[in-house]
Amino acid sequence: MDEKDYELLVTLHKLKNITKTAQKLYLSQPSLTKRIQNIENELQCQLVVRSHKGVIFTPAGESLIPYATQILSSSRLMREQVASKQAEVCGTLRIGVPQNFAYYHLPALLRRYTNQYPKVNVQIEISQSRKVHQMLQQDEITIAIVRGEYPWDEEIQLLSTEPICLVCNQENIGRPLNRYPYISRHTDTDINLKIYSWLKNRGYPDIQPSFKIDSTDICKEMVRYGLGWSILPGSRLADFDGYREALVLDETPVIRNTYVLYRRIYTQFPQVEKFLEFLKEDEY
Repeated sequence: MDEKDYELLVTLHKLKNITKTAQKLYLSQPSLTKRIQNIENELQCQLVVRSHKGVIFTPAGESLIPYATQILSSSRLMREQVASKQAEVCGTLRIGVPQNFAYYHLPALLRRYTNQYPKVNVQIEISQSRKVHQMLQQDEITIAIVRGEYPWDEEIQLLSTEPICLVCNQENIGRPLNRYPYISRHTDTDINLKIYSWLKNRGYPDIQPSFKIDSTDICKEMVRYGLGWSILPGSRLADFDGYREALVLDETPVIRNTYVLYRRIYTQFPQVEKFLEFLKEDEY
């Protein structure tokens, strides 16, 4: 078995799907199936079983995954260690970011970084903060940018703090919130609990969302057109011409922080150190 075989097993275990794994690894499905068979022949045991719901790992297959994950992690660390000893800034930089950060900040940040360090292989994972945090814990990425509070016992830096605001258009100012639709936006658990407490304190403990939206910008536009009210992060309201009110809970403003998280060991790699410096230079 080689590193590609370990990557195949870890990816297949994560996705539980032959088609998605083949696409992720840029392989044809027959080639992927053949490689699985070769691994099973080498180990002389069955590792996976196909079902109508996807791929199921056998007990032998499950027992192999922690070793495969550790081998991949050690291999990446070895390559990055070697790259860090070269005169030029190069190597691989694996970053995980939430969608809003990717949309509003990442393109300009990456352009400046890659222009200055063109030999760095930058790999980006864009997902919800919860999943980005999980990828960092599993050592699938080098740097994680997350919005909200997540447990982390290594390096953590605060990037920004923003208020959480009630928003409606001008026509609905002062209108009771239970008299027109609530446009809910998916967010982290901590903020959801604070929103619920705020609504309860305002006398609306039973309000249910009429719309559930993933995108902050879509929420904002629906509010702009008078389709309802919403609760949105203040950093996304610069171009909003309606009413906004910062949430206050028990005399304390409701805020959401954005952090950068990373492992201490990676700060010895120039490509990581330089990217962290770029992050500190910007305002978010």
